[in-house]
Amino acid sequence: MKKIYLLIIVLILNLTSCEESDFLDKQPYDKITIDNLIVDYSTFEAAVNGVYNIFQQTYYYNSYYIILPDLMSDNVLNNNYFVFSDIDKYETKADDKYAARVWSKIASLIAQASIVIRQAEAFDFGSEQEEANKLIGQLYITRGLAYFDMQRLFAQPYNYTSDASHPGMPIINEDIIGIEIQNPPRSTTKEVYDKIIDDFNKGISIIGDDNTSVYYINKNAAKALLARVYLYMEEWEKANSLADEVINSGNYSLVSNSEYVYSWTQDFSSESIFSIVNLPTDYSRFSSVTYYYSYKRFLATDDLYNSFDDNDVRKNLISNNKILKYTSSTFDDNIPVIRLSELYLIKAEALAELNDDEGAREALNIIHNRANPGAPDYTESGDALKDIILEERRKELMFEGHRLFDLTRKKKNFIKYSTSVANPISITYPDNFTILPIPQSEIDANSNMQQNPGY
Repeated sequence: MKKIYLLIIVLILNLTSCEESDFLDKQPYDKITIDNLIVDYSTFEAAVNGVYNIFQQTYYYNSYYIILPDLMSDNVLNNNYFVFSDIDKYETKADDKYAARVWSKIASLIAQASIVIRQAEAFDFGSEQEEANKLIGQLYITRGLAYFDMQRLFAQPYNYTSDASHPGMPIINEDIIGIEIQNPPRSTTKEVYDKIIDDFNKGISIIGDDNTSVYYINKNAAKALLARVYLYMEEWEKANSLADEVINSGNYSLVSNSEYVYSWTQDFSSESIFSIVNLPTDYSRFSSVTYYYSYKRFLATDDLYNSFDDNDVRKNLISNNKILKYTSSTFDDNIPVIRLSELYLIKAEALAELNDDEGAREALNIIHNRANPGAPDYTESGDALKDIILEERRKELMFEGHRLFDLTRKKKNFIKYSTSVANPISITYPDNFTILPIPQSEIDANSNMQQNPGY
């Protein structure tokens, strides 16, 4: 993990206010050494914005991390475009530059958040300490989310082994990051998830509950994301409980059927819980998720399109295989990280796994009926109900970076479609290539780093 573990001489941070209009990704104002990173509350705010800024980058939520989990599944295929061409064909190599870019960007967020947390917790903010604690809480959540994201894309799912003892991501020593070189080995998946849960719990204990902006993580957003983590861990009761808390908070409501398609042309909607802001001045343009989808560099598969009933409003987000969830002419669509609809689906899955089929159907039919009001309610139970919930997740969360992770954590076989191979590719769980390789540069830099099998 060279980007994290080699000595960090400087951090490039953005001096922005916490106002939405000035949020993120302005030109770096200075190079701040490790020793004077935080000198007052305003520099701490700038440092926090610098961490959020990493989420916004092309190699993370602004493009790669959203596209890859759909491209590597049965939702999306590469339209003979050079980007991700090997990944699309399930011929990824250990030195794949796109995998390395994603790894590097997530690693840099973990490193930067860790340094800022360490300095902020050692700094006396005086009368602004309470507000500073809320920002520290946000940093814990951002770091926990980054570990979770890296774990999902570069390691097998939590239930791959019965005790989650298979290789996960390296966990850095936060006391010396940015001070001394580190070469940690990979931790077990259980250890990584324990770390993620610990970061989330620390963050939730001090984070604020201000709901005025969907671009900053508040207590509800943190709980919603933690519900997702628990779902992946098959901690069904905890996932359901947290989903309930957010649903019942009264801060969010589902978009209506008539407004559903239109809502995707807006910066955010009534069901937005946490989103990554993207401004025209950020000028990601030809590397943005909007460009890749709106210019048909990547297409929705026929298999996905044909799975919809003709009266399902979500089918209108695909036209001649073109993906219409991100349509801004200035390539500045905001990226939804978590929405209220996902919380209903988390609740439905958790309850189904807890054998509460009635409760699961109730939560599921809320999403189903919103999408297709004339359709009959689902009445299935048991495994059939669980399969329908997975299919509803596919339809509701398509093109938001979920599908591959849902298929692998549910241990499903699937068909990978590609225009670059003669026949569709049959993927049988478990498959080495449903996760990306640890970048070869990291293997070369860290003798303790273990490569994923098959690479």
